[in-house]
Amino acid sequence: MTGTRESLGAMIGDLAGIAAVRRRILQTLFPLLLTLPWRANFKQMARWSGRNEGTIHNWFGTNLELIDFQRSLIDKFGSGSYCVFFDPSYVPKSGKHSPGLSRFWSGQAGAVKRGMEIGAFAVGDLDHHTAFHLSATLSPSSVELKEQGRTLMEHYVSLVTERKADIVHFGRFLAADGYFGVSTFVNPVTDLGIEVISCLKSNTALHYPPPPVEPGKKRKGRPRVKGDKIRWSDLDEERLPLFCQDQEKKVRTGKVWVKCLKRIVKLVSVEYLRADGSVQSHKLYFCTDTEKDWTWILERYALRFQIEFIFRDAKQFAGLTHCQSTDKNKLENHFNLALGAVSVAKAAHWLPIDKEQRGPFSMAELKTYYHNLALVERFSIALNLNPTEIKNNPKIKELLFSTSYVDLAA
Repeated sequence: MTGTRESLGAMIGDLAGIAAVRRRILQTLFPLLLTLPWRANFKQMARWSGRNEGTIHNWFGTNLELIDFQRSLIDKFGSGSYCVFFDPSYVPKSGKHSPGLSRFWSGQAGAVKRGMEIGAFAVGDLDHHTAFHLSATLSPSSVELKEQGRTLMEHYVSLVTERKADIVHFGRFLAADGYFGVSTFVNPVTDLGIEVISCLKSNTALHYPPPPVEPGKKRKGRPRVKGDKIRWSDLDEERLPLFCQDQEKKVRTGKVWVKCLKRIVKLVSVEYLRADGSVQSHKLYFCTDTEKDWTWILERYALRFQIEFIFRDAKQFAGLTHCQSTDKNKLENHFNLALGAVSVAKAAHWLPIDKEQRGPFSMAELKTYYHNLALVERFSIALNLNPTEIKNNPKIKELLFSTSYVDLAA
């Protein structure tokens, strides 16, 4: 890890712009979320920041323009090779007055649970092999959707419509998991000029593209939109050739017509193999841009899992699930601050390290560092010592990192 709390504050101030109030709020809240040892609610924030609890409440109710902040962070620290990811995430919540409270799918529990859901966008960086948070929006409850006459999938499409400018800004490609590999999501999104990378069900009906019409030959009826049905036990090696085979997988790729999407896509069929050579699983990845290479598609879909790491780090270390407010604006600000804190910490302390020496990003290590630093400052003030001299002591610096405890115990 590199950098200090002072360098983190300077970076936040630079990205926040000239608005002094907004800059002061963000310079307080982001380091605070990395420092809090317990629940990240308003009471704990007030206790560890020295601010009034009412002040914290008011801060979360203001328009912090966090999407602009995150976009500036990505533009400044990203490599320029991007792919946007979209994924909903379940947030446990209870209470009679909580907005958006309904039953949503929880991937961790593998079941539908009562709580909230956020639809989150992240920007994957191909060169740094990581992702940065962009925005998160609270999903409406089933009652609200019924009153609006919409489905949950239509709500997801509306979120993509709202973020269209950002998606185009970061490369025009949107990757989502297999739940979104359906016509009700893919076709409206592609109509916006955004290309989709996703996954199909293994039993999806697929057809070869229609055979080319011979020049000068006329046929009765409308032109064919699809060719023969693809049968995996009897493949046409010319139209769906084998491009890669090793001990772990077999990869076939080609243009196919997908029945459920009613369109031609670039398909990447991957058979993952066991040690004895038998097929363990069969995955069907696709991209609506039919000119892309299969390695290009697989690289971006594989990187999609980085948004799951953002959810994990925000829930475990930044208090994503801890907000006790029943105000929608405060909840969304809390969600975006918690998810954004992961990206801010990554940009300030992980990306400046050389790529060869960087290693995996550890939010737990940063959390330990910031909390220990806050404790050292509190102890110094309580003992009437100079906090600056204490923090600059080499022995104290060793104690700020969790990995040093093992060496000291030895």
